[in-house]
Amino acid sequence: MSCDLDIVGTGLPPVSHQIFVKLQFSGLGKRIQYNEPHYYTHPYETDRKEARKKELKKNKKQRQMVRAAVLKGKDPIQLISEMEKIDQMEYNVLQPPPLNEKVLKDKRKKLKETLERVMSMYDKDDPDKWSELKRMEVEYEKRRQILVTYAESVRHAQSVQVDDIPLPSLQFPTDAMGFIGSPCPLTFPSS
Repeated sequence: MSCDLDIVGTGLPPVSHQIFVKLQFSGLGKRIQYNEPHYYTHPYETDRKEARKKELKKNKKQRQMVRAAVLKGKDPIQLISEMEKIDQMEYNVLQPPPLNEKVLKDKRKKLKETLERVMSMYDKDDPDKWSELKRMEVEYEKRRQILVTYAESVRHAQSVQVDDIPLPSLQFPTDAMGFIGSPCPLTFPSS
């Protein structure tokens, strides 16, 4: 089956279908840009994308200033106290956590990331405040580790059966110099 196409009004002779697909006309002499092979992007769309790139580049500094202002508004002491509250909820041995364990871990992770960004900001701007915050963070991690260890030991103790605990075996010496029946070398005064 022959697939010859007549390109009407172009003054070109008939061509096969494969060659016609490869010939693409842009109209008005503008250059066509292709996103992927055989996908046409209109020149207006190309101009719009370029203008958007320029606008984003221009506003980058403003966005960074807004992010810095938001980070300055965050209180690192409050972030640490919120992480402690989450730890108390998760590792409380008296009652089960009110929220799912995954939700608590996600919240702690987000708070930790925010705290790290705030601390990196203070590391650049105020090294004295950064050292104080770093000390507070280390203290928090120590308290958290103690809480985790305690909670794990209580959970482990709750899962152990009393019969599974090994008891020491008591063996009595059988020789004449043993402790049983040997005279006491101490003498007590008589009254």
